[in-house]
Amino acid sequence: MKLFFIEPEVAGGHGEQTVYGTEEDIVKEGISGKVEFLHYEFEGWLGDDLLESTPAFIVSSLLETELQKSDIKDYKLEPCLITTSDVFKEMHPNKEIPLFSRFIPLGKIEVEGEHFTNWSGHHFCLSSKGELVVTQKALGLLKTVSIDNCYITSLTY
Repeated sequence: MKLFFIEPEVAGGHGEQTVYGTEEDIVKEGISGKVEFLHYEFEGWLGDDLLESTPAFIVSSLLETELQKSDIKDYKLEPCLITTSDVFKEMHPNKEIPLFSRFIPLGKIEVEGEHFTNWSGHHFCLSSKGELVVTQKALGLLKTVSIDNCYITSLTY
């Protein structure tokens, strides 16, 4: 199976209203449990539909629709708060941000350099360090929308 490490565009970071999880949440949910509720504040945006602010990911409404139409169900979507910083408003006064949802991969994997182990078999996986790993099928789905600013690395077993 061919797997890919995806490093999405970072268009902002955790806003003031982000609620962080407890150690119990992290034990139960893995690294995704570090963030209980995500407030993503845009600082800039190059237009990608998949964005990151470690250890959290967000997807645009366009990508959310494509995910829901597909037969891949190895993720969950949650509401999140999206805002823009003062810098963003100054630099992009007329730029509209689409709706975004929090994207949580359900699979698990270990990544060391360009190698992986302990893959759970899911199409969307998170390593213990918060790295996003996807299958070729999932990557094909992501490429139907804009991921032009993602770094994609092929992984080997």
